[in-house]
Amino acid sequence: MSKDKIFVDLFYVTFSFKKPEEVLKKCYSTVGYLEKLATSFNLYFVARTTEYSSFSEDKPLKAFLFKGKKLKKWMIPFRFNWFIKSLQPDYILVHGFGFVHYLVFLKMILPKSKILLQSNGFAPKPKGIKKYIYKIADRFIDGYLFTGIENAKPWYENNILTKSKIFSVMEGSTYFKFSGNEKRKPNTFLWVGRLDANKDPLTILKAFERFLNIEVNAILTMIFHENHLLLQVQDLILSSEKLKKGVIVKGYVEHHLLEEIYNENEFFILGSHYEGSGYALSEAMACGCIPIITNIPPFQYMTDKSNCAFMFTPENDDELFESLKKAVSTDTIEMQQKVLEQFERKLSFRAIGEDIKSIFETLESRLN
Repeated sequence: MSKDKIFVDLFYVTFSFKKPEEVLKKCYSTVGYLEKLATSFNLYFVARTTEYSSFSEDKPLKAFLFKGKKLKKWMIPFRFNWFIKSLQPDYILVHGFGFVHYLVFLKMILPKSKILLQSNGFAPKPKGIKKYIYKIADRFIDGYLFTGIENAKPWYENNILTKSKIFSVMEGSTYFKFSGNEKRKPNTFLWVGRLDANKDPLTILKAFERFLNIEVNAILTMIFHENHLLLQVQDLILSSEKLKKGVIVKGYVEHHLLEEIYNENEFFILGSHYEGSGYALSEAMACGCIPIITNIPPFQYMTDKSNCAFMFTPENDDELFESLKKAVSTDTIEMQQKVLEQFERKLSFRAIGEDIKSIFETLESRLN
């Protein structure tokens, strides 16, 4: 692709920041891929703010904040769309599935621009009138990015989105790095996530209690920033002498401190019923933790169909128990290498950037 081609990374979300750099910092996990495209495109980042319009040119990225009111669902940001048109973009990547009706009008004024819409977080298929809005908008959108095509299955099976427009790309990445195994302790398991019904800590604890009969020195550390099920978790732990010895309920940890903790643990464990992607899983893999996770679509994509993970069915503590036994009997160094290679191949900022570039090339080729 020509360096002259203009690529716009776009948020319709209205922030309250005064400088583009503040938005870029907040959204770094999502937009960090842009720096990897510096040799391929003329890059722009555009978002809205309630403060005042501002511009920064930190080469190779030109970033704009556009002053405007917080958008209600029924409002169409005509001025904002015309500003985007003024940049003369060839390619546009829009974050968030809540703005499809805005893109109908954007495509009308930029008919030759290729527009990709990225699913940020879990996106359940819409119902009622929303379903028809998405079906109409589908005519104006060139492609959709999901963390694994299977994550979009409810959308294309219900004829809401065109299946041929759906592409697999990881939602975001991390700056965390693997620092070796010098500080990594054997038989250590790490949980990072909300204590809620979706993440399902109770299934994890039930299986881990049985596992402690086999591996009496195993330790599970639980880190979380929302604690809806904290009382149930505490009750279950207090009811078991094994869990009282083998589980550390750490609670909230500042995000920047997690990198060191990931690099101290051998395995990463999570019981999600559904996800849009999996940022904690991505961070764990970047640091060399071996995943023991549910076999949901985004996790299948992230681990190359379980090639570098041990998987179990959500809510199935029997399967998790078997996965725990398999995990500790494997060659952990060999498995860890698979994890690190998969992160670099599909989950890193470089990989995300290359995948997005390839998708735009595919969209261009469909015209020829």
